[in-house]
Amino acid sequence: MTASRPLFFLLAGAIGMVVGLATIGLIEAISLVQYISFGGASETEFASIAGRAESWRVVVAPVVGGLIVGLVLYVLPGGRYHGISDVMEACAVNGGRMGVRSGIGAAFATSVSLGVGAPLGREGPAVHIGASLSAWMAERLGLDRSQTLALLGCGAAAAVTTSFNAPIAGVIFALEVIVGYYTLRVFAPVVVASLASVVVRNTIYGAEPLFDLPQFSLGSYWELLLFALLGVTGALLVIVFIRLVIACRAMWETTRVPLMLRPAIAGLAVGLIALEYPMILSVGYEPVNQALHESLVITDLGWLLVLKVFATVLALASGFAGGVFSPSVFLGAMLGGVFWFFCTLVSPETLSGQGVYSVVGMAGVASAMLGAPISTVLIVFEITRSYDITIAVMIAAAIASTVMQTSRHSSFFRWQLASRNVNISAGRDISLLMTHTVENLVSDQFVTVGRDDAVRQAERKLVAAGYRVVMVTDEDGLLVGCIDLRELVSRAVDGGFDQPVSQYMRDADFAVKPNTNVVNALKIMGSQGVPYLPVIADSNTAEHVSVPGDERSEESQHMHHNILGVVFKTDLLAEHYEVLRSAREEEFGIT
Repeated sequence: MTASRPLFFLLAGAIGMVVGLATIGLIEAISLVQYISFGGASETEFASIAGRAESWRVVVAPVVGGLIVGLVLYVLPGGRYHGISDVMEACAVNGGRMGVRSGIGAAFATSVSLGVGAPLGREGPAVHIGASLSAWMAERLGLDRSQTLALLGCGAAAAVTTSFNAPIAGVIFALEVIVGYYTLRVFAPVVVASLASVVVRNTIYGAEPLFDLPQFSLGSYWELLLFALLGVTGALLVIVFIRLVIACRAMWETTRVPLMLRPAIAGLAVGLIALEYPMILSVGYEPVNQALHESLVITDLGWLLVLKVFATVLALASGFAGGVFSPSVFLGAMLGGVFWFFCTLVSPETLSGQGVYSVVGMAGVASAMLGAPISTVLIVFEITRSYDITIAVMIAAAIASTVMQTSRHSSFFRWQLASRNVNISAGRDISLLMTHTVENLVSDQFVTVGRDDAVRQAERKLVAAGYRVVMVTDEDGLLVGCIDLRELVSRAVDGGFDQPVSQYMRDADFAVKPNTNVVNALKIMGSQGVPYLPVIADSNTAEHVSVPGDERSEESQHMHHNILGVVFKTDLLAEHYEVLRSAREEEFGIT
C-alpha cells in the first residue's frame, strides 16, 4: 500500500523517535558493559577509566567479551554481524527488505564489544538497528517500495543524528549512502525523522557538541595544497587498512582457528596493547579530543596511529561487532597531527595549529572510509562546530574520495559488499532490474521441428505460423538446439535447404530459466548475438546426449530440456523501460 503524505510524515517522526531511543539504549548498554568490565562508565573518558583500572581487568575484559561475541557469532546465521553495507545492499538490491533479528543480534554484540574495549565504532551497528526497525515497520504496514526505502532512510538518519548530535549530516548521510538519491519525496520525511531523533537525544543528553574545541583558523591559503595532500594520505591509509583486513582474514582462515575463539584471541592482543596505550580502546573519543586540543606529542600521535590500525584490523577480522566511522575519526585525528609535525620541519611559521590538521585528517580518512564526502564534511562540521576550517575539510574530503575512486574499492563498505559478491556500483537502476525476472515475458511464438527434419520443412512451418524462432527437439520432445529464421536461411543458402536443421542449429546451452533476471538475460543475448532466448523448465534435470550424425558430437554434448517458451529482446527492453519508468514515478511522486 501507499500511505498518504501526512500519515507518512507522522510515521517518519515516530521512526525517528523510536530509533533515537534505540540508539540511546545502545549507548547506555555499552556504558553498562564498560562499568562491569572496568569499574567505571564514561564514553568520553574510556581511556582514563581503563588506565585507572587493575591490569588484569584491562587484559581479561576484552578476552571475556570476545568469548561472548564469538559464541553469538557461532550461532548467528551467516557467521557475521551486519552493518551499514547490509543496509546499502537492502536498499539497492532487496527493495528495502531486511530482517529485524539481525539488528537485535548486532545490538547485543556491539554493546559487549565496545563495552569491553574493542577498538571499533557504534555508528554502523546503530544505522543497521535503525534500518532494521524501519524495514520491520514498513513490512508490517505493507508499504510500497518507494516508501519502504524512504523509511529506511529515516531510520538511518535518526541513528546518525542521535549518535553524533548531527541532524544535518544524518539527513545527508541517509540520502547519499543509504537511499542513494535526492528527491523531495524522500528528503522531507528523512528530515522529519532526523529532527524527531535530535529532540529525543537533546532531551536526554543535552545539545552540546561531541567535541568542545577551541576556535580554529587557517594560517594561510597556501596550506590548502597541504590539506589536499593530507586527503591523499588519508585515502592511502584507508587502502592499506582494507588490505590489512583482507590479509588478517586470510591469516585466520590459514590457521583454522575456530570462528568462536577468534574474537577472544584478538581481545587478548587488544588488552595487552591497552596496558600501555589504553587510548586505543573502544570508540576513542577521549584521545581524539586531546589531539584536537593539541595535547598529544608526536610520539603519542605516531604510536596511537599505528597501534589503532593494528588493533582495529584485528578486531574487525576476528569478528568483533562494531563500525569503522569512529576508528576512521580516530585515525584521521592522529594522522593529521603526524602530518602537521612533518610539515613544521619544512615551514613552521605559516602553518595552522596541529588541531586544524587533526580536524582535516578526520575528514580525509572518514570520507575515504565511508565513500561519502558530503556527509563527512557535514559530520565533521557539526561535531566540531568550527566553520572557519570548513574549506580545508571540504578539500581533504573531496580529494580523499577521488583517490579512493581510483582504487579497487571506492570505500570500506563497497569492499564489504564485493567480498560477498554484491555489486551495487552499476547503480540502483541495474540493481532494481535484477529483481525482475523473465518469467512473465515467456512467449509461445516459436515452432518445433525434429533434429532430422530438413531446413525447407522448418522454413515452411515458420512462414505458415508467422514466427521467427525454431526449437529443435529430440524424439522425446526435449530441447537440443534452436535457430531463428534469418540465421537459418543465411546458413542454408550456402549449405543447402535439404540438410537437416541440426546441421545449422545453435546448441541450447544458452537457454535460461524463468527465474533469470532481466539484466542477465540481456547480457546472455549480447554474448550470443541473438535477439531471443529459449526458456526451459526449472525443475527438470538435464541429460547429456551425443547427437548421431553431427560432426560436433565428438567435441561437445547437447543438453536436453523441457521447453517452456522463448523470450524476445524487444520484450526485455520494454520491461526494462517499464520498470525504470515506474521507479521514477515512485521516487518523484508522479501518479
